[in-house]
Amino acid sequence: MNLTTGNDLTTTVDGDTNSQLNGKLAAYFAVGGAMATALSSQAQAAVVFNNTVQPFGINGNVNIDFNNDSQVDFQLDHDQVDLGGGNIVDYLQIDKNDVNGASLGENPLPINEFGTFPLNSTTMPNNTITAAYAIPGIQGDYPSALSQGTLIGPATAWDFQETANFASLGETIRANRLIDEDAGQVDMTLGGLTPAQIAVPTNGPNFLGLAGEVRYLGVRMDFASSGETNYGWIGIRIDNDADATGAVVGYGYETIPGMAIAAGTIPEPTTIITAAFGAAALIGGRLFGRIRRGRNK
Repeated sequence: MNLTTGNDLTTTVDGDTNSQLNGKLAAYFAVGGAMATALSSQAQAAVVFNNTVQPFGINGNVNIDFNNDSQVDFQLDHDQVDLGGGNIVDYLQIDKNDVNGASLGENPLPINEFGTFPLNSTTMPNNTITAAYAIPGIQGDYPSALSQGTLIGPATAWDFQETANFASLGETIRANRLIDEDAGQVDMTLGGLTPAQIAVPTNGPNFLGLAGEVRYLGVRMDFASSGETNYGWIGIRIDNDADATGAVVGYGYETIPGMAIAAGTIPEPTTIITAAFGAAALIGGRLFGRIRRGRNK
């Protein structure tokens, strides 16, 4: 048999075996690339991320499913409400359940702290008591707009305030707003509450005035009520402060429960490349071994 190795890392074999071999190699190297993704995730402390840019417009939303189990973990929800007399308010909030929607005409008032997103293919809902966002440090604060690299984990200050009984005082608060033109107006105009029945955060909102710079929302979650807490980040870019629109530029989480993650962390490209070549070389080597054994029979 005449077997020679070319400089392009393909192998020439007698007759029409060459084209067949090249096709097999392409398939095996494609599998190797898929394996490299898994290997890189393990090498990088099991960080799983999604870098798809997802814009949100007026009354739009972006669903975040960190672990790809078909149950939404969080939703970035834009709402525009016409209060009459030319008073239109826009706000952008983070939701942990499916009680308040984003579609035009939906009732923006309901609050259900124990509501969940649809289970879809899962058997247990996420634990909405554990679900929370990072805050500067005082209960009832608006969510923090974190810079890249900020550590998100057990030592972070956490909260989720969308309740009708804030601090057990019977006050309605909607502190889960990244941008908040509402600041209680909707609950007063449409819900009939008095100013004394509403609590409004005083620390922000924190996603205004960033001039298009990406900032990160730190989150924690208990997938399918497992009793374990995972930490993650959602990258957000505000393109228009006035109408609270922009895009989710990516999100990621640490698969090891209890382990902190830095905002914006993704697997290192060098690790992905190294793992890809390693996996491809391993599979390719096995293929060549089988070919040699077959031709020498």
